[in-house]
Amino acid sequence: MRRPLAAAAALAALAALPACQKDQVVAPTLAVTCEARPGSGAAPLPVSFLLGVSGAEGTFTVAISYGDGATGTSPDASHTYTAGGSYVAAFTVTTASQSARCSTTVTVSSAPPPPANRPPDPVFKSTPDAAGTNQDRITGQAPLAVRFNLCATTDPDADLLWFSMDFDGNGRFDSEGTTGVFCRRDWTYDAGTWRARVCVHDMTASYEALHDDQCKVYTVTAAP
Repeated sequence: MRRPLAAAAALAALAALPACQKDQVVAPTLAVTCEARPGSGAAPLPVSFLLGVSGAEGTFTVAISYGDGATGTSPDASHTYTAGGSYVAAFTVTTASQSARCSTTVTVSSAPPPPANRPPDPVFKSTPDAAGTNQDRITGQAPLAVRFNLCATTDPDADLLWFSMDFDGNGRFDSEGTTGVFCRRDWTYDAGTWRARVCVHDMTASYEALHDDQCKVYTVTAAP
């Protein structure tokens, strides 16, 4: 009569054991990292981005906000920041069942202003050579042929040059024009003393003066 009791106890012990459970599959976690290259610089600043993606199940898409109002979908495309400021570029990676986001900061300094326009560097020459402390006195026998030459004048901004020459000192220019024949002119003086004024200034392509005339006044003495 004890055997049935023993069997019942064994069955009860088996019932107390935990039931077998199936293995649970844990989905991987989607992780993304992003980096700006370079992360700072002066505008306009072209920036490339390095996007790292791990744990994605299947294909994924990327939505990009560059932080300056522009958007994109290709992490391999570079982006140019045209104005100074601090921008947060954000990348959102999405699969059918996952989503993750990363961001990186791009610091852009304002571009320096363009250099101011500079006046030309005048070079005043004459034939015969001028003498005196300021090399402004020309003497000779009348009729005295003098050549005034400003053709070696240069402009640091490569602007158009305008040459003006008043040979007899009456306040009116006898010759005016741009580089070429107008930078080198001849004049023949009768006996007497004359004050010749030769000038140069730079101009825009539409012939608007950029700076005032730079001039040299010669005293020309032609002996009878």
